[in-house]
Amino acid sequence: MRIDDLSAVRDTDLVADVCIIGSGPAGLTIATELAGSRLRVLVLESGGLELAPDTEELNDIDNVGAPRAMPYSNARNRILGGSSQTWSGRCAPLDELDYAVRDWVPSSGWPIGYATVEPYLNRAATHLGLGYGGGYTGDRFWELAGRTPPVQDLDRRWLRPYFWQISKDPADPFDSKRFGAHVAGITADNVRIIVNATVTHIDTNPQGTHVESLRLVDAEGRPRLARSARIVLATGGIENARLLLASNRIAPAGVGNRHDVVGRYLLDHRCGVVGTLDPLTSAEARDRFGKYVVKSRTGKHTFLHGVALSPELQAAEGLLNCALWIQEVPAHDDPWEAVKNLLRGHLTARDARTVVTNPGLLLSGAKRRLIDHTGLPRKLEHVELRCMVEQAPHPDSRITLSDKVDRLGIPLARVDWKLSPLEDATVRRAAALVAGEFARLGFTPPELHEWVREASPLPAHLTDWAHPTGSTRMSTDPRTGVVDPDCRVHDIDNLYIAGSSVFPTNGHANPTLTIVALAVRLADHLRH
Repeated sequence: MRIDDLSAVRDTDLVADVCIIGSGPAGLTIATELAGSRLRVLVLESGGLELAPDTEELNDIDNVGAPRAMPYSNARNRILGGSSQTWSGRCAPLDELDYAVRDWVPSSGWPIGYATVEPYLNRAATHLGLGYGGGYTGDRFWELAGRTPPVQDLDRRWLRPYFWQISKDPADPFDSKRFGAHVAGITADNVRIIVNATVTHIDTNPQGTHVESLRLVDAEGRPRLARSARIVLATGGIENARLLLASNRIAPAGVGNRHDVVGRYLLDHRCGVVGTLDPLTSAEARDRFGKYVVKSRTGKHTFLHGVALSPELQAAEGLLNCALWIQEVPAHDDPWEAVKNLLRGHLTARDARTVVTNPGLLLSGAKRRLIDHTGLPRKLEHVELRCMVEQAPHPDSRITLSDKVDRLGIPLARVDWKLSPLEDATVRRAAALVAGEFARLGFTPPELHEWVREASPLPAHLTDWAHPTGSTRMSTDPRTGVVDPDCRVHDIDNLYIAGSSVFPTNGHANPTLTIVALAVRLADHLRH
């Protein structure tokens, strides 16, 4: 794929069959899937090859709702590769129940089901550096890992085993897949990537039913126009809605917003530490609910074992989908970080001293990794029990346009993210069940924080997890959603949206695997 700066590109080169706005996991997956096809593909990326403070400032928001984690760069990066620049690499598909209509979750239900998405998960895995795309989050994990399931099972009335898989970069086995680093190595004469190209407006015909051109500026603010037969908006859960709303020169409410749905139903994952475990007495629990190394046809991959609420309990008690896991927090002198630096060729004198003074831990780790195929024994600062809970969609949790503007004159996204007591109740119930199950299984139970106790009057200590979702949700009815089941914007014949903003609900799983699976599906649709 050819990479150029907008300032060096002729106007005649800004014409394509498919134009993708955004080069994050969704945008680059579509471009990669279309590589070698007969389609002329143009990718427009607002950032460059390195993070630049003045470009990152274009991500500023006007937050008027619940507090969100700072800095925003943890979630949104204007750079080739987008959010894969800073993501943690943890992957899991949505559960089947996440796609279903649930009577106790208002506005739930996707117009497509798990069976529609499932065939694309393995193809998504190749883009994400995963060994498996699906079928590993529950009991089948033990078969894939070639292991015997634990003798003592969880009480399935309340909890089920759950596994996440960690992305692995092809060039650095200690890092997650960084999409931007691998673009230049993909041979495809039909795909061109333009960096430092910020789209400022989507121009439609007077009826608002067809996109005619894209207005964009280069790093110096010089205006340009791009034209394409089909356009894919892939700028993230906040920016997708913002750009649609800000494209209001023809339709005052914004592109695709005939029914005032763009920006509504904003979701995120609420996450936090619900308890702690003693590093000395929790070793057995950490072995059971820890990391496992599994060999696949593409190499060795790391999985994390946790637990999630059973679908039966969610239905019976009207709870949301929620998962919990043990998080080991390494000490500042954990020798395995020094080993990673050594293998990367960045060993410092301090790293060398750390390695030399911890031979026992390193030998134990070598055995666990190479023979036992489990996680490394870390030198720990402390051990936490963490949770991630979905949100119930609400139309008043939304993105609108602020009176404040960025340096290009585009209104900031005014984010009014709303929380629900149901999320707090779900987390408290889930934490109590995990503590009880640990005790029943013979493990020292976690010490739950005071706010987690079910009768506690204290507010929940949960924050967003930088997974903005749902602001251009999928639906069959344009009055309740922005895109149709093929991710095409309702009533616009050539505009599509990729990314988590199309999710009607977000489950408890990290969204990137589903984002990429839907991107692969959309690429097939565009190709055919």
